[in-house]
Amino acid sequence: MNKKYLKSAICSIAGLLLICGCTLTSKNTTDSQKGSKQEAVDTLHILEVGEKAVDAELLDMQGNKHHLFEAFADGRYVLLDFWNLGCGACRQSESELLEVYDRMNGRLEIVGINLDSIPRWQNHEWSKKIVWKNWNDGKGYKGGVKSHYYDWNAAPFYVLLSPDGRILWEMTGYGVGKFLGIVDALNGPKQDNYANPNLAIRKIDTNANGTTISFRCYTEKGLWFSIAHDSYLTANGKKYKLTAADGITLDENNTPQTKAYTVRAKYGIDINYCDFTLTFEPFDTIPTTFDFKEGDGEDVFIIRNISLE
Repeated sequence: MNKKYLKSAICSIAGLLLICGCTLTSKNTTDSQKGSKQEAVDTLHILEVGEKAVDAELLDMQGNKHHLFEAFADGRYVLLDFWNLGCGACRQSESELLEVYDRMNGRLEIVGINLDSIPRWQNHEWSKKIVWKNWNDGKGYKGGVKSHYYDWNAAPFYVLLSPDGRILWEMTGYGVGKFLGIVDALNGPKQDNYANPNLAIRKIDTNANGTTISFRCYTEKGLWFSIAHDSYLTANGKKYKLTAADGITLDENNTPQTKAYTVRAKYGIDINYCDFTLTFEPFDTIPTTFDFKEGDGEDVFIIRNISLE
């Protein structure tokens, strides 16, 4: 098995759980993929991370018209969830999405964008149980709102939008524990953990003796992660070496034991987490932001733009 749970274990196990993979036609993803396969389609410009979202008109289950941008009310983050009724990974993700929806306490709106025909979607029991915004533009995989965000026919596909409507993160398939990690990052010190969402910073203590960072890592129950001894921080063009770790063994497989939440949906996956701290050399001068990198190898954890403000 490769060094990283995130880049290998979850991909191989997910592939066995759901044999049908995702067909990718232009964008690449390193996220674990649990998805359903359809044939590819041609589209126009596909929005990328950093670009502004595009508004669209959609229908709710009662046939009422809505605009996508309604979801940004009260300064919320918005998670677009492109799904279909035959998608096993969409069902598996539901329990984790329910959990993060509650943890964000009104700061996150989930917009489920169904890709089935409107009659099939409206009449299905699963559709009737969805608690967040559950909409459909009636165009399925052939154009419509989907065509602005990705150009292959697969589900699920997720897009996280900032309160000002910019694309922050995208994921093809269901990456177990990634939503929980992103919510921890949004609720914690300002940070960009989108390269490896399973790992989030929860607290930072910096003083003349060093910088101690509290991390939490989420994995599917029974899987592991590893942190290298040559991890470091960068700030003001300088590296600050790792000097101590507590709660994990460096360079070893660490299997989280603490249950993240109680699975509430039928096909939900058990997720555990591990809390640990890493201490680094003291900063020469306290920076406004800094980066964390787990060494200079491949498949390493990276968290960027960590704020001390």
